[in-house]
Amino acid sequence: MTNTEKRNIVTEKLDFLGINYKLYEHKAVYTMEEAAKEEEKLDLPQNGVVVKNLFLKEHNSDKFVLVVTTGEKNVDIKSLRRWLGTKPLSFATEEQLEETLGVSRGAVSPLSVINDKEGIVSLIIDDELKDREDILLGVHPNENTATLFITYKELEKYAESCNHMLINMQV
Repeated sequence: MTNTEKRNIVTEKLDFLGINYKLYEHKAVYTMEEAAKEEEKLDLPQNGVVVKNLFLKEHNSDKFVLVVTTGEKNVDIKSLRRWLGTKPLSFATEEQLEETLGVSRGAVSPLSVINDKEGIVSLIIDDELKDREDILLGVHPNENTATLFITYKELEKYAESCNHMLINMQV
């Protein structure tokens, strides 16, 4: 599937749900540092926050965790594991990412749960993103050459339409 097709799956779902979003195209980015350099070139919303996404796998399990937080935050994976009551967590492989969420490295996004047909991904959203209703969340639409901005409430509506609940916690 091409990047355009991956993006269209997401934008068609957003359109169907009546979710407003603003899409910005840019060169491919794989890290938060690369994303920050691209952000400088674009006229992004002043209240926009490009999020960081960590795709983790539970040890000896078929379960995954997708953590969404602010770009500058460091996530304590051991504390996260204790809070969730899971087995040890580690970063998923690129192959697992492709098989589970249908995206490649650099394109991970909470919008990717549309591809989790088996419901094996828990979607964790940092409380800091939920508690600030004045911000727009910058997320990739299943590929890393664009970022779209939506509100937390719109992300919640999208996730629920994909049979996923947002789990809120302090990351």
